[in-house]
Amino acid sequence: MSVISFPNQDRGAQRPAFQEFDVQRLTFADAADWQRTIIGECRRQRTLSPAVFSFLKAEGLIDRCTFLASEAPGDAIRFRYIGVPTLRVLGRAWGRSVIGQPEAQDPHSEFAYRVGLEYAEAIGAGESLFNQFSVTGLGRPFVYTQALYGWEDRGRRAVLSCIDVQTLH
Repeated sequence: MSVISFPNQDRGAQRPAFQEFDVQRLTFADAADWQRTIIGECRRQRTLSPAVFSFLKAEGLIDRCTFLASEAPGDAIRFRYIGVPTLRVLGRAWGRSVIGQPEAQDPHSEFAYRVGLEYAEAIGAGESLFNQFSVTGLGRPFVYTQALYGWEDRGRRAVLSCIDVQTLH
């Protein structure tokens, strides 16, 4: 488990003085059934193809996922699709501001950096990761689990994030 604290950069908002998040690595058995279903399909497909998205749409799971991908070898991964759980927590205005943008340009830079480490690990492994994040100081406190699956093919990279928000106080 790791806990990271840093000053809040948004001085005009009435928020806690520090943003904190606790990240715990969980086992795949701790994932929600629908998260295990998605990761199972990603493992079955082994490559990122339209079949993965067809499956997500057919099963009614696409709205629970956020997808990031690079455009070319060596390019940063960019927000391509942002799921409903993420938009509920971070807001539609945030979603509009980051769609198509590199993940490092997220205005919540410290949080984005930490989540970006998870994206890079999933991409590098070409396999799934499962984590729980507890976050305070970034809007209302929230806890979520994130099942990630990453791909890399000839320098292009992508990651599918399956997010389940457990609490939002």
